[in-house]
Amino acid sequence: MATVVTLDVFSGMPNPTWHLSPAEEKELDERIQASSTFSDARPSGVVGGLGYRGFHLTRDVENAAASTRLFVHEGILDRGLGFPNYVAQPDIETWLLKTAGRAASDNVLEHVSSRIAGHPQNKFIGNLEAAGSCPTCHAADAPAYNPGAWNVPAVQPYNNCYNYANNQQTNTFAQPGRASGHPFAALTCPDVGSAAQSDGLRNSANFSAPLAPGAGWYVALVIWPSQDYHWYRQDNVGCWSHKPGQTAVRNVDNAGQPITDPQTCNRGPYTVFCTYMVTNRGVHIQ
Repeated sequence: MATVVTLDVFSGMPNPTWHLSPAEEKELDERIQASSTFSDARPSGVVGGLGYRGFHLTRDVENAAASTRLFVHEGILDRGLGFPNYVAQPDIETWLLKTAGRAASDNVLEHVSSRIAGHPQNKFIGNLEAAGSCPTCHAADAPAYNPGAWNVPAVQPYNNCYNYANNQQTNTFAQPGRASGHPFAALTCPDVGSAAQSDGLRNSANFSAPLAPGAGWYVALVIWPSQDYHWYRQDNVGCWSHKPGQTAVRNVDNAGQPITDPQTCNRGPYTVFCTYMVTNRGVHIQ
């Protein structure tokens, strides 16, 4: 079976995937065998955020009882040995990116190439002076920040930022408008926002108006122009949290700062802030 490459880069949309040719598989093996700089530990929670997060490869290996999983993330290789192996090998990542062909857009390829090279991604520098002091939460139904309920194997890969913002684990990688039969046609604020409204969300000018019990909680929509969307939600402590695609839930932005306002936080390539919205327990997503 051919090796399937997944570029872990999106938050709302499915990630780009493609197959390696037999010649490319052979070259990948040679490159992996040549890698040698490993360490056996890395602090928990350092992998993730918005934008490029790495490559995930799956394949059947001859004479192996089960498929081997290979994960490359900013120099990380997990060869499916039951424990993580880390190696700083940006040349492998650069080579993998070249095998993408038309599976990823030029915009995405440029972003990933820049990240691999160690250049800063397209950063949005927010108001970090307020870091550490959360704003007041005015929504009585705002969820508690509970990453443990989301960051488990049976849940994490199958639920995205839209699932998390609405606090619903559908295991369908939910898309705005799919449940209501009005999916978005373009990755723009008006299209994705309208699709979410058809699911039951509603626009809000800000997140300061009181929301009584049963009225829901605040979320926010941002866009990586023409590439992807992302959602944040305000937790009951007043700060915001989010779930970038298939990765773990977190309550910090791309600069590692608490999120006091998604409009002013570091969002990586998601440079367009669309709107605040209100969701509630009765919203139906799929």
